[in-house]
Amino acid sequence: MTGRIVGIGSYLPERIVTNDDLAKIVETSDEWIQERTGIKSRHVSDPLVEKPSMMAGEAAKRALADAGIDGSEIDLIVVSCTTPDLLFPSMACCVQKAVGAEGCGCFDVNSACPGWLAAFNTAQSFIESGNCKKALVVGAECLTNFVDWTDRGSCILFGDGAGAVVLSADETMPKNKFIMHATSVKADCLYCESRMQPKRWEEEGFLDNTYFRMAGRDVFRFAVTEVPKVINELSEKYEFSLDEVDYYILHQANARIIETIAKRLGQDLEKFPMTLFETGNTSTASIPTLLDTMKKDGRLKKGQKIVMSSFGAGLTWAANYFEI
Repeated sequence: MTGRIVGIGSYLPERIVTNDDLAKIVETSDEWIQERTGIKSRHVSDPLVEKPSMMAGEAAKRALADAGIDGSEIDLIVVSCTTPDLLFPSMACCVQKAVGAEGCGCFDVNSACPGWLAAFNTAQSFIESGNCKKALVVGAECLTNFVDWTDRGSCILFGDGAGAVVLSADETMPKNKFIMHATSVKADCLYCESRMQPKRWEEEGFLDNTYFRMAGRDVFRFAVTEVPKVINELSEKYEFSLDEVDYYILHQANARIIETIAKRLGQDLEKFPMTLFETGNTSTASIPTLLDTMKKDGRLKKGQKIVMSSFGAGLTWAANYFEI
């Protein structure tokens, strides 16, 4: 058995911050941002209300409603979140409370931007081993809580949001196929330190490093090199043709990255849907929120072959091949 996606939901904060809005607080412009990233605007949460736990719960509720499933039917909840509002209990336990899934298994994973793929693969493994029949897989982030709004190289990139899918065991589905990688050699090109180390507050540069720190060019080169490689590796390992894939659902970090990956794979850019123009980089939430958008506008159809791939801090990267 493998988990079929039977429900998808998402939550994006009401507040929208445009590039022109950012130009009022940092030296940048709409033209400069769009030329380098493709991003036009992003959703920014109300930090007192739209916390990661709240957004995760709302996305999960919408996914359950889309599936026509009650929360009490869920056996497992796995949440990916790098910016939780609670260190414990887990975000998964918060989602459990929100959807009324009392008694099911709950835990979080942290693998930066590819974290939702890690959560998806974990839930699929539970289903394929017979330990679970229905699972919620959620990605939620409040990245803007960790943005240095004086750094024009990073504050332009990130947005907030949450996405979720419901997986239901299906004996007719081919197994979920995936590959996951990590390298700590290049970890210093994308990182964020925990502020909860008070004895380090006087250390030079420490507090600055509790905001996102990113070597953008290094991350770009890494993404456009390793993502095509892992997708080709996936294709060779599981013996499918890249041409037969209906959609490549990639982490929504940067339009230029996605365009370069499409070119290196020799695939039509139309197979690479993007929502980052309006959402920015929402890390673990980017793939499930994109899936929700595609389902709502009718692009996702039963039987389609999908490749998902993401990359992020660690450095980590992963790819999946499955059918809708």
